[in-house]
Amino acid sequence: MAHTDFNEEDFSRLLEQSFIKSDNFAVGDTVKGKVILITGDSIFVDIQSKSEAVIDIQEFTDDKGHHTIKVGDTITAYVAAIKRGEIVLTSKIGKGVVSPELLHLAYKNQLPVYGTVRQTTNGGFIVSVGGVGAFCPLSQIDTKVQQGDSYLNKSFEFAIMRYEQQGKNIILSRRALLDKIKEETIDRLKEELKPGDTVLATVVQVVDAGLLVSVKSLDAFVPKSELSHSRKPDLTQFEAGQTITAKIIDLDWNKVKITLSIKQTLPEPWYYINQFEVGGTYTGTIAKIIKSGAFVELTEGLEGFIPLSRMSYTKKIHNPHEVCNEGDSVQVKIIDIDHANKKIALELVTGEENPWLTATETLRDSLHTASIEEITDRGLVVVLPNQMRAFVPKDQCAIDRTADIVKSYQVGAVIKVAVITVNANDKRCIASEKKAQEIEERLSYQKFMAGQQSQGSSAFGQLLKQKFEEMQKKSKST
Repeated sequence: MAHTDFNEEDFSRLLEQSFIKSDNFAVGDTVKGKVILITGDSIFVDIQSKSEAVIDIQEFTDDKGHHTIKVGDTITAYVAAIKRGEIVLTSKIGKGVVSPELLHLAYKNQLPVYGTVRQTTNGGFIVSVGGVGAFCPLSQIDTKVQQGDSYLNKSFEFAIMRYEQQGKNIILSRRALLDKIKEETIDRLKEELKPGDTVLATVVQVVDAGLLVSVKSLDAFVPKSELSHSRKPDLTQFEAGQTITAKIIDLDWNKVKITLSIKQTLPEPWYYINQFEVGGTYTGTIAKIIKSGAFVELTEGLEGFIPLSRMSYTKKIHNPHEVCNEGDSVQVKIIDIDHANKKIALELVTGEENPWLTATETLRDSLHTASIEEITDRGLVVVLPNQMRAFVPKDQCAIDRTADIVKSYQVGAVIKVAVITVNANDKRCIASEKKAQEIEERLSYQKFMAGQQSQGSSAFGQLLKQKFEEMQKKSKST
């Protein structure tokens, strides 16, 4: 006879436990017990019963097939059935074995039941609760009803709103449970959330106006203007299911309205200025066009400005739309960075030859044939042969001071000018028609005198020289 460690003390303990255990259980009872064994398809639970208590392993298996329970865990379940000396349990009514008594208990005690939407019907859905058919009206399937087919073959928790004819007429509501959960969530979150808090949210839907998101099971909204520092945020970088970080900027518990901002969690655009330098050429996007030029986004929210005068090296641009439109990708050169005022001056890089690269002081006091491009009350805008644009002030025009400048010149006409000042950095060139006449007169005189010297001096030559010098003095005095 084999030796065992079983002694009288153990026998007394087991005998005592056998009197504690009973089968005084009924369908619908709520029980609590410890998991003592897990097999391929069942979980055995000690609920202090003389009979075995068992629950289907599928009730504790996740979508990947992993068990979410282990031996030693304590669970709370309902008695679903008692048959052949075995007590059948279920942790969620409808996920395992159900009976009319269990469903009636759920109805009386407002316990949630687990059901799968099997088909659509007039005004609602047919739902299987553990194999028992029930009806859920369309208005009760969700807080915001979506297309009917989107619910098919999906499982949810429901509340039994009506139980009649011994379970032959069961009306369900999922919305009632969702509303209850929402109320409980709101009460809890009122103590947790406040404006200024940074939270994690899940994108539910991308719409033209922004993002519909979920924050701790509550609906929230990120307006398009709060997605980034950019004037035109890119909605395509977001998708349903994506997790975002945002700051609460408005919180109205009366309307349960939460407004979030992603932008306020991001660095200010000027933070990125060290990525750019004066003289560098970069690719940007035309963000906004105004009469005087265009704003170009260099990186998210960081913009520079191209004035009209910097949109072409050779053409007079009257409207930015002549060379660019909002949304265009362009090449720009940084002319200046004003850190104090956080401004960036840009120049549009075109395929044109830049005449200003060769603009030097050697242009001064030289004669040029220029074409009149524009006539204003202040003077003339002319184009030099090298395509540089110059300005001839009215007092440097070869007309009487009282003359009407607009009537005295025609656009497209050609005049001779002399460059007075030139600044390549600022693309400023001042020219003079009077100065050109002086130079021409001086050249004519010098040519004449050179001829006179070769032929010998004359009284007429001396007189001409005297008159020319008088004219020069008079011109300079004016």
